[in-house]
Amino acid sequence: MQSIPKQISEYITMGLSLDMVKKNRSVYGANEISSSKRIGFLRMLFGVVTEPMILLLISISIVYLLLGDRGEALLLLGSVIGIVCITFYQEKKTETAISALRSLASPRTNVIREGEIIRIEGKDVVYGDLIILNEGDRIPADAELLSDRLFSCDESLLTGESIPVNKGMGQSVYCGALVVSGEGVCRVNAVGNHTEIGKIGRKIADETVGKTLLEIEVARLVRNLFLVAAGLCILLALYFGIVKSLWLQGLLSGLTLAIGLMPEELPLVMTIFFALGAYRLSTKNVLVRRSSIIETLGAATVLCSDKTGTITKNKMKVGKITTKGLEENLEHVNEVSDISKTIIQIAYFASKHPSFDPMDIAITDCMNVFHQKGDLSLLSIKDFPLTPEQLTMIRVLKEENEYSCYAKGSPEAVFELCQLDSENLKYWTNKTNELAKEGYRVLAVAKSKTPLKNIPEERTGAQYEMYGLLSFLDPIREIVPIAVKTAYESGIRVIMITGDYPETAKNIAKQIGLKNSDLVYTGKDFTNLEEQEFKKVLKECNVFSRVSPEDKWKLVRFLKSEGEIVAMTGDGVNDAPALRTANIGVAMGERGTDVAREAADIVLLDDSFSSILESVRIGRQIFDNLKKALGYLIGVHIPIVGITFLPILLNWPIVVLSAIHIVFMEMVIDPTCTIVFEKEDAEFDLMKRKPRVSSEPLLDRELFVTSLIQGAFSLLSVVSTYWLTHMFLNHESNNQVVSTASFVTLVFSNLFLILANRSLHESMWSRMRIRNSMINIVFIGTIAVLLLSIYLPGMNSLFRFVPLNFLQFSSAILVAFIGVLFYDITKVSVSKWFRNV
Repeated sequence: MQSIPKQISEYITMGLSLDMVKKNRSVYGANEISSSKRIGFLRMLFGVVTEPMILLLISISIVYLLLGDRGEALLLLGSVIGIVCITFYQEKKTETAISALRSLASPRTNVIREGEIIRIEGKDVVYGDLIILNEGDRIPADAELLSDRLFSCDESLLTGESIPVNKGMGQSVYCGALVVSGEGVCRVNAVGNHTEIGKIGRKIADETVGKTLLEIEVARLVRNLFLVAAGLCILLALYFGIVKSLWLQGLLSGLTLAIGLMPEELPLVMTIFFALGAYRLSTKNVLVRRSSIIETLGAATVLCSDKTGTITKNKMKVGKITTKGLEENLEHVNEVSDISKTIIQIAYFASKHPSFDPMDIAITDCMNVFHQKGDLSLLSIKDFPLTPEQLTMIRVLKEENEYSCYAKGSPEAVFELCQLDSENLKYWTNKTNELAKEGYRVLAVAKSKTPLKNIPEERTGAQYEMYGLLSFLDPIREIVPIAVKTAYESGIRVIMITGDYPETAKNIAKQIGLKNSDLVYTGKDFTNLEEQEFKKVLKECNVFSRVSPEDKWKLVRFLKSEGEIVAMTGDGVNDAPALRTANIGVAMGERGTDVAREAADIVLLDDSFSSILESVRIGRQIFDNLKKALGYLIGVHIPIVGITFLPILLNWPIVVLSAIHIVFMEMVIDPTCTIVFEKEDAEFDLMKRKPRVSSEPLLDRELFVTSLIQGAFSLLSVVSTYWLTHMFLNHESNNQVVSTASFVTLVFSNLFLILANRSLHESMWSRMRIRNSMINIVFIGTIAVLLLSIYLPGMNSLFRFVPLNFLQFSSAILVAFIGVLFYDITKVSVSKWFRNV
């Protein structure tokens, strides 16, 4: 069998040609995990036009055409086309954003093509490509290792095992693994969905994601109101047809009433609230993959967080140096003893440079801080790398004409290497255990006792002297203790999950202020428990160590079975089941896999625990503002329905609203809800409340009652203007004057209700001190359009309005204000009554 060349230069002629690249891409596909199929044009169009509101608008347009009123018919059809266009635009923007995210997530790699080494995005790798891997590279596809030099990689994102795996020629390396040491040349043998990660990822991506509780509730509310609207529409049409023999007019009146009753804005408002909430979270380093999950975030009762990189900075630093009889704490010191400097130097010479190992980086940083003397340019003659069997790293350096061996590694392995006697072994073992209990990760360092004349053939080819211990710590993020305190104040339980030693986990838990931080269970401990025992432990224990991805999934499942709303963090492929099972799956953006991100609902771009709390805060704020918007929507629809229905039912002399007027009102209501209430700041006690019960409806009893009250006051204002204008202010005896004045009261009543609904519990006067820049824009824009529709020739004839004099116009505004003022006083009393019940 012909031997395989070792040097990269010998592979230059073995790369693919551009023609082979094109052929392989067409045969084997792109190096991407395909997502679910996109919705086709016709399917999307069908989904839009079958919405209840669109069907109503189309139906009314047809009736207007039958009645010969082509102008109103075309205007209504134009609004339908506008809604369809906006929907398609939003869908296109979403696809563009997802494509951009995939591009950013794709790792870059070096490949050999056309006799050259070029750097390309991971998604551009094809089957058969020759890729060059170095330390720190993320492997872009499954491949076979053709050539290696001390090659090892971290496959924890795929297997869950954190120990690097050594690889040799002919062995497989997998997409998503991180090259920890060495370098290698590989031939790609699987891309995209055919990789090991792709097989898992595709399965997860194709799973149907259920709707949130709020989405289900809103859909049910809209459906029920649609049924009511349809019933009233039929009754009104029958009344006109049977009693007055005006079947077409009855159908038109019924459809108009149905439009007035339908809160068709609510799904749109909810969508926009979540979309804008997702954008706001993106500015806080939180990427929301499914915007509707924001509502669930606001109801979270348990936050299960990883430790490394989320609670801690994921940046190791040397905390203590321990020698025989001396222990130095390096926190906040500018100088250390000579023996400590020697230990740092030994550890430095025993490390590879440059290195991606966080401990090696910490050692180098420590060297720079304390300016140790020593020839840092010495080159390693031979390395004995760290392996699962030999947990020491030994480097042989040439010093003048002799050789010295520098060693570092796990304390037990270094103790064995140094062949310590029983007394010294006991001393150093006790020191190691003490440091571990304090939350440190410990390395022992040693050096050959005397210089060697020859290069040793084995790592045991020299006698070693034990110098001391280096203790590393991963500092917690400064903001985490405050975030944990905020979580507790908000009624949210925090559980820390880590793969670290129990003592290390306990120490970190105390630092960040976790409750019951002394109680720690390992994955092995709770795996052996019976179900009832485990549930009992789960109620008390907030710290779990040595936890595998399978253990995470079990934790989530049991917490959910107890009625908790669980947010779970994860970064690996094997974490995907736990992320998908959790109510809120949280993937790590900096160190997470594409598969974890695909399974998660949100991605923390900075991997920070505090970002989860920020997500909860925004989730609660959105739910609060949605309730305000819903209360407003119900309130403003009551006078629309009332003033449409009452003149017909009671045979009043003037009919106020037609379909075109209701469409005009919808043009006011939609932007008001989406712009003003979405922009509303959180109320002062937002993060002092307990999480809302997941079964709590958006439209609860208090909101329903206050919505009816505000709607009743608003309807009373419009009716009052109707009769006041008809009886006393209509000197021209023109029916359109009454209709126009009533419409002015309706519009201003809506505007004043914006102010009254800014808080569900406070008066609108107390809320005035909190600025909302959108209010001025909505007020000015709405009033400007109203004035144009009344006083601009041509436009007023389209809406069937006539110009009002000052007294008529100002009276209409005053009546609207008085009605909302009475509601605002009533709202505060009702709120106090419900809170005391």
